[in-house]
Amino acid sequence: MESKKLKQTQRYVLRLFMMGSNEHIKRLIPKLRPAEIVELMAHLRKSDQIRFLQLLFDVRMAAPTLTELPAEFAKELICQFADDAIAEMTRRLSPDDAVDLLAYLPEERQEQVLEQFNERERWTLERLRLYDEDTAGGRMTTEYIALSGEMTAAETLDALRQKYETGDLLDIYVTDDHNHLTGILPLRSLVFASGQTHVKDLMVPDPVTVQPDTPQEDVANLVSDFDLLAVPVVDEENKILGVVTFDDILEVMEEEATEDMYHLAGLDTAERVFSTVSRSVRLRVPWLLINLATALLAAFTVSLFKESISKFVALAVLMPIVANVGGNAGSQSLTVVVRGLALGELEFASRWKAISKEVSVGFCTGSINGLIMALIAYLWYGNLWLSLILFVAMIANMLLAGLFGAVVPLLLKWADKDPALGSHILVTTVTDVGGFFIFLGLATVLMGYLNIPL
Repeated sequence: MESKKLKQTQRYVLRLFMMGSNEHIKRLIPKLRPAEIVELMAHLRKSDQIRFLQLLFDVRMAAPTLTELPAEFAKELICQFADDAIAEMTRRLSPDDAVDLLAYLPEERQEQVLEQFNERERWTLERLRLYDEDTAGGRMTTEYIALSGEMTAAETLDALRQKYETGDLLDIYVTDDHNHLTGILPLRSLVFASGQTHVKDLMVPDPVTVQPDTPQEDVANLVSDFDLLAVPVVDEENKILGVVTFDDILEVMEEEATEDMYHLAGLDTAERVFSTVSRSVRLRVPWLLINLATALLAAFTVSLFKESISKFVALAVLMPIVANVGGNAGSQSLTVVVRGLALGELEFASRWKAISKEVSVGFCTGSINGLIMALIAYLWYGNLWLSLILFVAMIANMLLAGLFGAVVPLLLKWADKDPALGSHILVTTVTDVGGFFIFLGLATVLMGYLNIPL
Protein backbone atom coordinates (compact mmCIF):
# COMPACT_ATOMS: atom_id res chain seq x y z
CA MET A 1 0.00 0.00 0.00
CA GLU A 2 1.45 3.34 -1.02
CA SER A 3 1.34 6.52 1.01
CA LYS A 4 1.67 10.14 -0.01
CA LYS A 5 3.97 10.58 2.98
CA LEU A 6 6.63 8.44 1.32
CA LYS A 7 9.23 10.15 -0.83
CA GLN A 8 9.41 9.49 -4.54
CA THR A 9 12.32 7.05 -4.25
CA GLN A 10 10.56 5.17 -1.46
CA ARG A 11 7.37 4.86 -3.52
CA TYR A 12 9.35 3.71 -6.55
CA VAL A 13 11.15 1.02 -4.51
CA LEU A 14 7.80 -0.11 -3.12
CA ARG A 15 6.32 -0.47 -6.60
CA LEU A 16 9.37 -2.36 -7.88
CA PHE A 17 9.17 -4.72 -4.91
CA MET A 18 5.53 -5.50 -5.62
CA MET A 19 6.52 -6.20 -9.26
CA GLY A 20 9.38 -8.47 -8.16
CA SER A 21 12.12 -6.33 -9.76
CA ASN A 22 14.73 -7.21 -7.14
CA GLU A 23 17.79 -6.20 -9.15
CA HIS A 24 16.45 -2.70 -9.71
CA ILE A 25 15.64 -2.43 -6.02
CA LYS A 26 19.19 -3.35 -5.03
CA ARG A 27 20.49 -0.43 -7.06
CA LEU A 28 18.05 2.01 -5.45
CA ILE A 29 18.18 0.94 -1.80
CA PRO A 30 21.67 2.40 -1.10
CA LYS A 31 20.21 5.83 -1.92
CA LEU A 32 17.91 5.55 1.11
CA ARG A 33 18.86 6.04 4.74
CA PRO A 34 17.99 3.26 7.24
CA ALA A 35 15.24 5.42 8.77
CA GLU A 36 13.68 5.89 5.31
CA ILE A 37 13.82 2.13 4.70
CA VAL A 38 11.99 1.57 7.99
CA GLU A 39 9.22 3.96 6.82
CA LEU A 40 8.96 1.96 3.61
CA MET A 41 8.80 -1.40 5.41
CA ALA A 42 5.87 -0.17 7.49
CA HIS A 43 3.77 -0.39 4.30
CA LEU A 44 4.52 -4.10 3.78
CA ARG A 45 2.91 -7.22 5.17
CA LYS A 46 4.90 -9.38 7.60
CA SER A 47 5.83 -11.97 4.95
CA ASP A 48 6.89 -9.22 2.54
CA GLN A 49 8.93 -7.52 5.25
CA ILE A 50 10.99 -10.68 5.71
CA ARG A 51 11.60 -10.91 1.95
CA PHE A 52 12.52 -7.23 1.83
CA LEU A 53 14.96 -7.67 4.70
CA GLN A 54 16.65 -10.42 2.71
CA LEU A 55 17.17 -7.93 -0.13
CA LEU A 56 18.65 -5.51 2.37
CA PHE A 57 21.02 -8.24 3.53
CA ASP A 58 22.25 -8.70 -0.05
CA VAL A 59 23.17 -5.01 -0.30
CA ARG A 60 24.61 -4.81 3.26
CA MET A 61 21.77 -2.62 4.57
CA ALA A 62 20.00 -5.14 6.81
CA ALA A 63 22.06 -4.50 9.95
CA PRO A 64 21.66 -0.70 10.16
CA THR A 65 17.98 -1.02 9.25
CA LEU A 66 17.31 -3.52 12.05
CA THR A 67 18.79 -1.13 14.60
CA GLU A 68 16.27 1.51 13.48
CA LEU A 69 13.25 -0.77 13.82
CA PRO A 70 11.16 -0.95 17.03
CA ALA A 71 12.72 -3.58 19.32
CA GLU A 72 9.76 -5.99 19.41
CA PHE A 73 9.42 -5.83 15.63
CA ALA A 74 13.16 -6.32 15.06
CA LYS A 75 13.14 -9.39 17.32
CA GLU A 76 10.52 -11.07 15.16
CA LEU A 77 12.35 -10.36 11.92
CA ILE A 78 15.90 -11.25 12.96
CA CYS A 79 14.82 -14.64 14.28
CA GLN A 80 13.89 -15.57 10.71
CA PHE A 81 17.56 -15.54 9.64
CA ALA A 82 20.15 -18.28 10.00
CA ASP A 83 22.99 -17.94 12.52
CA ASP A 84 25.65 -17.25 9.88
CA ALA A 85 23.51 -14.50 8.32
CA ILE A 86 22.99 -12.84 11.72
CA ALA A 87 26.72 -13.07 12.40
CA GLU A 88 27.39 -11.32 9.09
CA MET A 89 24.96 -8.54 10.03
CA THR A 90 26.59 -7.96 13.39
CA ARG A 91 30.05 -7.68 11.80
CA ARG A 92 28.82 -4.64 9.89
CA LEU A 93 27.83 -2.82 13.08
CA SER A 94 29.81 -1.10 15.76
CA PRO A 95 30.43 -3.40 18.76
CA ASP A 96 27.80 -1.72 20.96
CA ASP A 97 25.14 -1.93 18.23
CA ALA A 98 26.18 -5.53 17.51
CA VAL A 99 25.58 -6.48 21.15
CA ASP A 100 22.18 -4.76 21.04
CA LEU A 101 21.30 -6.73 17.92
CA LEU A 102 22.34 -10.03 19.52
CA ALA A 103 20.17 -9.21 22.53
CA TYR A 104 17.12 -9.62 20.28
CA LEU A 105 17.85 -13.37 20.17
CA PRO A 106 17.23 -16.02 22.82
CA GLU A 107 20.33 -16.79 24.94
CA GLU A 108 20.93 -20.13 23.21
CA ARG A 109 20.92 -18.59 19.75
CA GLN A 110 23.21 -15.78 20.89
CA GLU A 111 25.84 -18.38 21.77
CA GLN A 112 25.37 -20.11 18.42
CA VAL A 113 25.86 -16.83 16.57
CA LEU A 114 28.95 -15.94 18.60
CA GLU A 115 30.53 -19.22 17.51
CA GLN A 116 30.63 -17.75 13.98
CA PHE A 117 33.14 -15.07 15.08
CA ASN A 118 36.90 -15.33 15.38
CA GLU A 119 38.51 -15.18 18.82
CA ARG A 120 39.22 -11.44 18.78
CA GLU A 121 35.72 -10.48 17.57
CA ARG A 122 34.08 -12.75 20.12
CA TRP A 123 36.23 -11.41 22.97
CA THR A 124 35.19 -7.83 22.13
CA LEU A 125 31.49 -8.69 22.10
CA GLU A 126 31.67 -10.91 25.18
CA ARG A 127 33.34 -8.14 27.16
CA LEU A 128 30.56 -5.69 26.29
CA ARG A 129 27.90 -8.26 27.22
CA LEU A 130 29.28 -8.37 30.77
CA TYR A 131 27.95 -4.90 31.54
CA ASP A 132 24.33 -4.11 32.36
CA GLU A 133 22.64 -2.54 29.35
CA ASP A 134 21.56 0.52 31.34
CA THR A 135 25.11 1.47 32.38
CA ALA A 136 27.96 3.31 30.65
CA GLY A 137 29.68 -0.04 30.02
CA GLY A 138 26.57 -1.41 28.35
CA ARG A 139 26.28 1.70 26.17
CA MET A 140 29.91 2.19 25.20
CA THR A 141 31.55 1.27 21.92
CA THR A 142 35.11 0.01 21.71
CA GLU A 143 35.66 1.83 18.42
CA TYR A 144 37.46 5.05 19.29
CA ILE A 145 40.62 6.92 18.32
CA ALA A 146 43.47 6.86 20.82
CA LEU A 147 46.94 8.23 20.08
CA SER A 148 50.14 8.90 22.00
CA GLY A 149 50.79 12.33 23.43
CA GLU A 150 54.38 12.14 22.13
CA MET A 151 53.23 12.25 18.49
CA THR A 152 53.47 15.51 16.61
CA ALA A 153 50.50 17.21 14.93
CA ALA A 154 51.82 16.18 11.49
CA GLU A 155 52.22 12.54 12.56
CA THR A 156 48.73 12.57 14.06
CA LEU A 157 47.14 13.84 10.86
CA ASP A 158 48.96 11.18 8.84
CA ALA A 159 47.80 8.49 11.26
CA LEU A 160 44.21 9.68 11.02
CA ARG A 161 44.32 9.60 7.22
CA GLN A 162 45.76 6.08 7.11
CA LYS A 163 44.16 4.29 10.04
CA TYR A 164 40.85 6.02 10.61
CA GLU A 165 39.71 6.83 7.09
CA THR A 166 36.29 5.20 7.56
CA GLY A 167 35.76 5.91 11.26
CA ASP A 168 33.62 8.56 12.93
CA LEU A 169 35.94 11.35 14.03
CA LEU A 170 34.29 12.82 17.13
CA ASP A 171 37.13 13.11 19.61
CA ILE A 172 40.77 12.02 19.71
CA TYR A 173 41.81 10.48 23.00
CA VAL A 174 45.37 10.82 24.20
CA THR A 175 46.85 7.89 26.11
CA ASP A 176 50.22 6.88 27.50
CA ASP A 177 52.07 3.62 26.84
CA HIS A 178 49.86 1.77 29.33
CA ASN A 179 46.55 2.98 27.84
CA HIS A 180 45.91 5.47 30.65
CA LEU A 181 43.75 8.35 29.45
CA THR A 182 45.67 11.61 29.79
CA GLY A 183 43.56 14.02 27.74
CA ILE A 184 41.39 14.80 24.74
CA LEU A 185 42.71 16.42 21.58
CA PRO A 186 40.27 18.93 20.00
CA LEU A 187 40.21 18.69 16.22
CA ARG A 188 40.37 22.46 15.89
CA SER A 189 43.59 22.58 17.89
CA LEU A 190 45.09 19.83 15.76
CA VAL A 191 44.18 21.37 12.41
CA PHE A 192 45.58 24.84 13.21
CA ALA A 193 48.69 23.67 15.09
CA SER A 194 52.22 23.67 13.74
CA GLY A 195 53.22 20.32 12.31
CA GLN A 196 55.98 19.84 14.90
CA THR A 197 53.83 20.62 17.94
CA HIS A 198 53.37 17.61 20.21
CA VAL A 199 49.90 16.29 20.90
CA LYS A 200 50.45 16.49 24.68
CA ASP A 201 50.85 20.27 24.30
CA LEU A 202 47.56 20.57 22.40
CA MET A 203 45.35 18.25 24.43
CA VAL A 204 42.84 19.19 27.10
CA PRO A 205 44.00 17.37 30.27
CA ASP A 206 41.74 15.70 32.86
CA PRO A 207 38.70 15.14 30.63
CA VAL A 208 35.27 14.24 31.96
CA THR A 209 35.08 10.44 32.34
CA VAL A 210 32.72 7.82 33.71
CA GLN A 211 33.12 4.34 35.18
CA PRO A 212 31.60 1.35 33.35
CA ASP A 213 29.01 0.88 36.11
CA THR A 214 27.82 4.51 35.95
CA PRO A 215 24.03 4.58 35.35
CA GLN A 216 23.12 5.67 31.83
CA GLU A 217 20.98 8.57 33.08
CA ASP A 218 24.04 10.00 34.90
CA VAL A 219 26.01 9.78 31.66
CA ALA A 220 23.23 11.63 29.85
CA ASN A 221 23.28 14.36 32.50
CA LEU A 222 27.06 14.80 32.07
CA VAL A 223 26.69 15.15 28.31
CA SER A 224 23.98 17.76 28.82
CA ASP A 225 25.86 19.66 31.55
CA PHE A 226 29.21 19.82 29.72
CA ASP A 227 27.95 19.94 26.09
CA LEU A 228 29.91 16.84 25.10
CA LEU A 229 29.75 14.77 21.93
CA ALA A 230 31.10 11.66 23.66
CA VAL A 231 32.18 10.48 27.10
CA PRO A 232 35.17 8.14 27.62
CA VAL A 233 34.64 5.16 29.89
CA VAL A 234 37.63 4.30 32.09
CA ASP A 235 38.40 1.66 34.71
CA GLU A 236 39.67 2.25 38.25
CA GLU A 237 43.21 2.76 36.93
CA ASN A 238 42.00 5.38 34.41
CA LYS A 239 42.59 3.04 31.47
CA ILE A 240 40.19 3.77 28.64
CA LEU A 241 37.71 0.96 27.96
CA GLY A 242 35.40 2.56 25.44
CA VAL A 243 33.36 5.61 24.56
CA VAL A 244 29.67 6.47 24.94
CA THR A 245 28.76 8.53 21.88
CA PHE A 246 26.08 11.18 21.49
CA ASP A 247 23.72 9.00 19.45
CA ASP A 248 23.60 6.52 22.32
CA ILE A 249 22.95 9.38 24.74
CA LEU A 250 19.95 10.44 22.65
CA GLU A 251 18.61 6.90 22.92
CA VAL A 252 19.09 7.04 26.70
CA MET A 253 17.15 10.31 26.91
CA GLU A 254 14.35 8.82 24.83
CA GLU A 255 14.26 5.69 27.00
CA GLU A 256 14.23 7.69 30.23
CA ALA A 257 11.43 9.92 28.95
CA THR A 258 9.47 6.84 27.84
CA GLU A 259 10.06 5.16 31.20
CA ASP A 260 8.74 8.15 33.13
CA MET A 261 5.75 8.43 30.82
CA TYR A 262 4.95 4.72 31.21
CA HIS A 263 5.32 4.78 34.98
CA LEU A 264 3.11 7.83 35.32
CA ALA A 265 0.49 6.01 33.28
CA GLY A 266 0.87 2.81 35.31
CA LEU A 267 2.45 0.80 32.49
CA ASP A 268 5.36 -1.60 32.41
CA THR A 269 8.28 -0.31 30.32
CA ALA A 270 8.61 -3.73 28.67
CA GLU A 271 5.39 -3.17 26.74
CA ARG A 272 5.48 -1.83 23.21
CA VAL A 273 2.94 -1.26 20.47
CA PHE A 274 4.09 -4.51 18.80
CA SER A 275 3.71 -6.59 21.97
CA THR A 276 1.30 -9.51 21.72
CA VAL A 277 -2.14 -9.26 23.30
CA SER A 278 -1.26 -11.84 25.96
CA ARG A 279 1.96 -10.02 26.88
CA SER A 280 0.21 -6.64 27.11
CA VAL A 281 -2.53 -8.13 29.28
CA ARG A 282 0.04 -9.76 31.57
CA LEU A 283 1.95 -6.49 31.96
CA ARG A 284 -1.08 -4.27 32.50
CA VAL A 285 -3.17 -6.39 34.86
CA PRO A 286 -1.00 -5.85 38.00
CA TRP A 287 -1.24 -2.06 37.70
CA LEU A 288 -4.96 -2.21 36.94
CA LEU A 289 -5.53 -4.40 40.01
CA ILE A 290 -3.72 -1.83 42.14
CA ASN A 291 -5.87 0.87 40.59
CA LEU A 292 -8.97 -1.24 41.30
CA ALA A 293 -7.96 -1.47 44.96
CA THR A 294 -7.60 2.31 45.19
CA ALA A 295 -10.99 2.76 43.49
CA LEU A 296 -12.56 0.45 46.08
CA LEU A 297 -10.98 2.57 48.82
CA ALA A 298 -12.57 5.69 47.32
CA ALA A 299 -15.90 3.87 47.02
CA PHE A 300 -15.67 2.79 50.67
CA THR A 301 -15.08 6.41 51.66
CA VAL A 302 -18.23 7.47 49.81
CA SER A 303 -20.21 4.63 51.44
CA LEU A 304 -19.45 6.11 54.87
CA PHE A 305 -21.66 9.06 53.97
CA LYS A 306 -24.47 7.24 52.14
CA GLU A 307 -27.10 8.61 54.52
CA SER A 308 -26.05 12.21 53.83
CA ILE A 309 -26.03 11.54 50.07
CA SER A 310 -29.48 9.94 50.23
CA LYS A 311 -30.85 13.08 51.91
CA PHE A 312 -29.12 15.56 49.61
CA VAL A 313 -28.77 14.35 46.02
CA ALA A 314 -26.71 17.42 45.11
CA LEU A 315 -23.82 15.96 47.11
CA ALA A 316 -23.64 13.03 44.68
CA VAL A 317 -23.69 15.48 41.77
CA LEU A 318 -20.93 17.75 43.09
CA MET A 319 -18.53 15.37 44.84
CA PRO A 320 -16.88 14.02 41.60
CA ILE A 321 -15.93 17.61 40.73
CA VAL A 322 -13.91 18.01 43.93
CA ALA A 323 -12.08 14.71 43.37
CA ASN A 324 -11.46 15.16 39.63
CA VAL A 325 -10.07 18.69 39.85
CA GLY A 326 -7.87 17.61 42.74
CA GLY A 327 -6.60 14.63 40.74
CA ASN A 328 -5.67 16.84 37.81
CA ALA A 329 -3.91 19.29 40.11
CA GLY A 330 -1.98 16.45 41.71
CA SER A 331 -0.90 15.20 38.28
CA GLN A 332 0.37 18.68 37.42
CA SER A 333 2.47 18.92 40.60
CA LEU A 334 3.69 15.37 40.10
CA THR A 335 4.77 16.00 36.51
CA VAL A 336 6.69 19.17 37.41
CA VAL A 337 8.55 17.51 40.30
CA VAL A 338 9.32 14.29 38.39
CA ARG A 339 10.71 16.33 35.49
CA GLY A 340 12.83 18.39 37.88
CA LEU A 341 14.26 15.23 39.42
CA ALA A 342 14.88 13.60 36.04
CA LEU A 343 16.78 16.62 34.68
CA GLY A 344 18.69 17.25 37.88
CA GLU A 345 16.98 20.62 38.38
CA LEU A 346 15.67 19.54 41.77
CA GLU A 347 18.12 18.10 44.24
CA PHE A 348 16.73 16.37 47.31
CA ALA A 349 18.25 19.13 49.47
CA SER A 350 15.69 21.51 47.90
CA ARG A 351 12.71 19.36 48.88
CA TRP A 352 11.12 21.81 51.32
CA LYS A 353 11.27 24.63 48.80
CA ALA A 354 9.62 22.43 46.16
CA ILE A 355 6.96 21.20 48.59
CA SER A 356 6.08 24.67 49.87
CA LYS A 357 5.86 25.99 46.31
CA GLU A 358 3.48 23.24 45.19
CA VAL A 359 1.34 23.65 48.33
CA SER A 360 1.15 27.41 47.68
CA VAL A 361 0.16 26.79 44.08
CA GLY A 362 -2.46 24.33 45.32
CA PHE A 363 -3.94 26.91 47.67
CA CYS A 364 -4.09 29.59 44.97
CA THR A 365 -5.54 27.36 42.26
CA GLY A 366 -7.92 25.80 44.79
CA SER A 367 -9.17 29.24 45.81
CA ILE A 368 -9.78 30.26 42.20
CA ASN A 369 -11.51 27.02 41.22
CA GLY A 370 -13.36 26.84 44.50
CA LEU A 371 -14.71 30.36 44.14
CA ILE A 372 -15.91 29.71 40.60
CA MET A 373 -17.49 26.39 41.56
CA ALA A 374 -19.11 27.90 44.68
CA LEU A 375 -20.76 30.56 42.51
CA ILE A 376 -22.00 27.92 40.06
CA ALA A 377 -23.36 25.80 42.92
CA TYR A 378 -25.17 28.79 44.39
CA LEU A 379 -26.78 29.66 41.05
CA TRP A 380 -27.63 25.98 40.60
CA TYR A 381 -29.05 25.16 44.05
CA GLY A 382 -29.47 28.54 45.74
CA ASN A 383 -27.80 27.35 48.97
CA LEU A 384 -25.05 29.50 50.45
CA TRP A 385 -23.90 26.81 52.89
CA LEU A 386 -23.46 24.28 50.10
CA SER A 387 -21.39 26.81 48.16
CA LEU A 388 -19.22 27.44 51.23
CA ILE A 389 -18.69 23.70 51.79
CA LEU A 390 -17.71 23.26 48.15
CA PHE A 391 -15.33 26.23 48.32
CA VAL A 392 -13.52 24.92 51.42
CA ALA A 393 -13.42 21.33 50.13
CA MET A 394 -11.81 22.33 46.83
CA ILE A 395 -9.14 24.41 48.57
CA ALA A 396 -8.37 21.59 51.01
CA ASN A 397 -8.18 18.94 48.27
CA MET A 398 -5.96 21.13 46.08
CA LEU A 399 -3.65 21.58 49.06
CA LEU A 400 -3.49 17.79 49.37
CA ALA A 401 -2.82 17.52 45.64
CA GLY A 402 0.10 19.96 45.78
CA LEU A 403 1.51 18.38 48.94
CA PHE A 404 1.41 14.75 47.80
CA GLY A 405 2.25 15.62 44.18
CA ALA A 406 5.59 16.89 45.48
CA VAL A 407 6.18 14.57 48.44
CA VAL A 408 5.53 11.20 46.76
CA PRO A 409 8.21 11.44 44.02
CA LEU A 410 10.67 12.98 46.48
CA LEU A 411 10.20 10.09 48.89
CA LEU A 412 10.63 7.58 46.07
CA LYS A 413 13.83 9.35 45.02
CA TRP A 414 15.07 9.28 48.61
CA ALA A 415 14.35 5.53 48.70
CA ASP A 416 16.42 5.14 45.50
CA LYS A 417 13.35 4.26 43.42
CA ASP A 418 12.11 5.72 40.15
CA PRO A 419 10.22 8.91 41.18
CA ALA A 420 7.55 8.20 38.56
CA LEU A 421 6.93 4.59 39.62
CA GLY A 422 3.36 4.36 40.87
CA SER A 423 3.28 8.06 41.77
CA HIS A 424 0.21 8.82 39.71
CA ILE A 425 -1.84 6.07 41.36
CA LEU A 426 -0.81 7.17 44.86
CA VAL A 427 -1.53 10.85 44.26
CA THR A 428 -4.85 10.14 42.55
CA THR A 429 -5.88 7.92 45.46
CA VAL A 430 -5.11 10.68 47.95
CA THR A 431 -7.08 13.30 46.00
CA ASP A 432 -10.04 10.97 45.39
CA VAL A 433 -10.33 9.72 48.96
CA GLY A 434 -9.40 13.09 50.43
CA GLY A 435 -11.79 14.99 48.18
CA PHE A 436 -14.72 12.71 48.95
CA PHE A 437 -13.99 12.63 52.69
CA ILE A 438 -13.55 16.40 53.07
CA PHE A 439 -16.56 17.39 50.98
CA LEU A 440 -18.97 14.76 52.34
CA GLY A 441 -17.61 15.12 55.86
CA LEU A 442 -18.20 18.88 55.90
CA ALA A 443 -21.65 18.36 54.42
CA THR A 444 -22.49 15.83 57.14
CA VAL A 445 -21.29 18.12 59.95
CA LEU A 446 -23.24 21.08 58.53
CA MET A 447 -26.25 19.06 57.46
CA GLY A 448 -28.55 21.09 59.66
CA TYR A 449 -27.78 24.22 57.63
CA LEU A 450 -28.41 22.61 54.28
CA ASN A 451 -31.82 23.11 52.80
CA ILE A 452 -31.58 21.58 49.37
CA PRO A 453 -34.84 20.72 47.63
CA LEU A 454 -34.96 17.09 46.55
